[in-house]
Amino acid sequence: MSAPTLRAAAPAAAPTPRLRWLVAAGEGRALLAAAGAYFALLAGYYMLRSLREAFALEVGREHIGTLFYVTFAVMLAVLPLYWFVVARLPRRRLFPAVYATVIALFLGIASGMAVSPGNRALAAVYFVAVTSLNLFMVSVFWSVMADAWRSEAARRLFGFIAAGGSAGAIAGPLFNSLFVQRLGTTWVIVLACALLATAILAGRRAQDAGEPPSGGTRAGDTRLDVAVGGRAIDDLKRLVTSPYLLAIAALIVLGQVLGGFMYQEQAKYVEQAHATLGERAALFARVDLAVNLLALLFQGAVVGWLAARGGLKLALAFVPMLLIASLVLLALLPVGAVLIGTQVFRRAVDYGLFKPTREMLFTVLNPESKFKSKSLIDTLLQRGGDSAGQLAYPLVAGLGLAGVAWACAGVSLLMLAGATWLGGAFGRREAEAGR
Repeated sequence: MSAPTLRAAAPAAAPTPRLRWLVAAGEGRALLAAAGAYFALLAGYYMLRSLREAFALEVGREHIGTLFYVTFAVMLAVLPLYWFVVARLPRRRLFPAVYATVIALFLGIASGMAVSPGNRALAAVYFVAVTSLNLFMVSVFWSVMADAWRSEAARRLFGFIAAGGSAGAIAGPLFNSLFVQRLGTTWVIVLACALLATAILAGRRAQDAGEPPSGGTRAGDTRLDVAVGGRAIDDLKRLVTSPYLLAIAALIVLGQVLGGFMYQEQAKYVEQAHATLGERAALFARVDLAVNLLALLFQGAVVGWLAARGGLKLALAFVPMLLIASLVLLALLPVGAVLIGTQVFRRAVDYGLFKPTREMLFTVLNPESKFKSKSLIDTLLQRGGDSAGQLAYPLVAGLGLAGVAWACAGVSLLMLAGATWLGGAFGRREAEAGR
């Protein structure tokens, strides 16, 4: 059996993909393990996430902005610790180290909620924990993927790996929509932690399946036993001096600002239309379910074909074009049902198209950029975008739903310009790496 098409020490010719599924011979085992790990990760995360929205309203909609600011402050404290760990811990241990810490935290929160149900302080802690730490979990996963797969294989396969995550993201909110009112939020948190523990096992299997051969065997390969290394100050310098990384960061921040505006409008509508914690949790679970069903369609049927046949430039630009169309529709029909539908479509485009194509951008970078600069962009700058969105929202809130939709369409136009430039820059880097 041939080895998976992963990044090896010596250049290798790209395999010929099977036309129907875009999966080359020898890639199946590594692909299945990676998709399974992402399934377990996002199933657990989305069980936690739909509770997050309900707990935010328990704290109070007027405090949502403050919760995002606190989240940003927490990430300022956690990110240097994460860099310290990444610089010193062998890559094969990142899955267990990061996920086990998250599991311990949420089991502690669940214990507190069991003792003191309805505690608003715990609800706030829960919101901050889910909003901040999930980015580290997802960033670690995609750092490993970007480190393992060559850019050519990533264009074909990252959509399928993301689809595994979307299947888990469907299973999580589906479970919550059916059982959260029967089991209660505490037991849902415990079960989500069990899924995160499963993700540790599947993630390690994915790394083992993906190790490149050394002299015809895997036993001699020590790539995953080596830490990334480097200093935090170097990561900051790399970000501020690289137009490529700055453009990725700008694209993500603009997307978060747009999402922040829409989040506030959604919260305003749900607060008025649904009165109890259970009703709100069930609604958000149904929204998450719809988002991930649509995202799965994008990932399984669109992103791999689009990126492999049309190139990453087209795949990236397609995202803001779809966003502009949906937001113009909302501006013309500014009612609650269309707002929820637009949110479902916007988030599905984000997860189904933008996320996997964005991760492809890192495959042409060096390991430190993939693990450390990427973590800075994925966590601190992404949450900084959330905070910027909350700060800017009062400037557009008085315009009403239609005015907010037009403002978001304008943000999407800026994203389109950035996506077009990044797609071209990726192509140039990929061509240089292939020489």
